[in-house]
Amino acid sequence: MFQRLENVWWRTTQRAAFAVFLLLSILLMGCAARLSPDYDKVTFASLSDLNVKTETLFASLSSGGSAQSFPNFQATYATLIGGFSAALVTTSNRQTPALSAKLLASPQLKALCGGEPESCVNPTPDHLEKVITLLTQMRNTHQRGKLSGELVAGFNGAGGFKGQYEIEMGRVLFFEQALQRSET
Repeated sequence: MFQRLENVWWRTTQRAAFAVFLLLSILLMGCAARLSPDYDKVTFASLSDLNVKTETLFASLSSGGSAQSFPNFQATYATLIGGFSAALVTTSNRQTPALSAKLLASPQLKALCGGEPESCVNPTPDHLEKVITLLTQMRNTHQRGKLSGELVAGFNGAGGFKGQYEIEMGRVLFFEQALQRSET
């Protein structure tokens, strides 16, 4: 049993040491080293515009939506799902900086990033996939006439499609804004 605890402690210590090493390396390299993709002004503007349109959709459907009202929103759903899909393609194909590519090959980084180290360097595509899935589920629920206000806004204003969307989109906009700051 002590051997097992010692192994767990040793692995945890190794991960922590690697994380400290990685952070110190980044700090020592200064501003010359880039670990994340370059900022793209057009992508950020597109994502911001899609966010406003999506929040407008949530506001329009805060009381729910029926199968009869669905045709009035069908084009909006198509625009949003298509827009986020285009952003997904764009952000998935960003150039990974050379240093990140080397770090991504590290087994320690793969372990720290949950087996998907690319999502540590460029998390936007993962979150956009969730946004697309969420909007698709909302559209399908609306089309079936089962879109209640609680499903849109959640109970007492927490959760629902809107709450889930805002979590994922908040992460997207936070990361993209951080890329912008790293440009200056």
